[in-house]
Amino acid sequence: MVAVFASWALALATLSTYTNAQCPNEVANYNPNLRTASANNTWFLVTVPKSAVQTALDTSYGPGLVVLANLPTNDASLFPHGFDSAAYHPVLVDAMYQDDVRMAAAKIEGPLLGAGLYVPYVRRAGISKAGTVLQAPLSTFISGANGDAIAGLVPALVSTLVEGYLLRLGLFEPTNAAYQRNDDGVLSNNAAWLVAANPISGPGIAPTAFDFQYTMQDGFALYTAELFKTVINQASILSGVYFLANVCQRNQYYFNNDTSIMTPVRGNVTFGPAADGLGVQKKSTVQKASPDGSGLYVRNEGFTGCGQNVGFNPQNCDEAAENIDQSAL
Repeated sequence: MVAVFASWALALATLSTYTNAQCPNEVANYNPNLRTASANNTWFLVTVPKSAVQTALDTSYGPGLVVLANLPTNDASLFPHGFDSAAYHPVLVDAMYQDDVRMAAAKIEGPLLGAGLYVPYVRRAGISKAGTVLQAPLSTFISGANGDAIAGLVPALVSTLVEGYLLRLGLFEPTNAAYQRNDDGVLSNNAAWLVAANPISGPGIAPTAFDFQYTMQDGFALYTAELFKTVINQASILSGVYFLANVCQRNQYYFNNDTSIMTPVRGNVTFGPAADGLGVQKKSTVQKASPDGSGLYVRNEGFTGCGQNVGFNPQNCDEAAENIDQSAL
């Protein structure tokens, strides 16, 4: 999702007073030549007007090239209360803290923070096989911990220029944890796009992408754990030459042992100007589409948890969709 990210980007962990424990990277030994990580994430599904979601896709990928697929709204194991797919489409948004990032002999020193917005259940118009559903990133951001955005520069450049996964430098709150606990007990995250830093004289240019305000819940109500695992693990559409060649990437998250517990959450998600689009703008598409036009979407369901992540090599999008690791679902 993740997001859902390409080979050197994803995630969120636990160094503050109230966070999930960071899980170990136990998948590295089984995937020595792939990027693996311990990824502590908070994910939400946000219900957005269908026309706005398609507009955001058209802006990112070109008019009509990536289109919304039918949602399996009759599947009670995913949508136990149905879903108004005629008017709306869910988008997937996350904030993340990733540690122990490895690939072969290489290892990133220190944690990375990130965030992203993705559209699940999409297809390549006129290209995808019948039954193929994919995930389309709209925006993704990365930084080192403690406000060290430059630590994310190399991963961002490699991801964008070499691997076909557009990744921007970001600023995050908290700066070194999966989420922060506010005085009222509400948990929160903030992610912004670092357009221009200004370490000498004052504030730089960093339009907001996402704000989360949420609390933990006893269980899922609107959706199911199976739906979240399904949309998070859908193969991601890549950009540039990879897009022209219909190539995607599988980023698999495993939440299936004692260190990878999914804790349901519910709360508000506010989209800012950097949530989608190709450049700096006054308001993003999903922001304008919110009920009051401010970007605020209330009572969204999600979960927080530390999963073990494997980023597979890019492959044909239909093959990637067919080869999702079922043990991650």
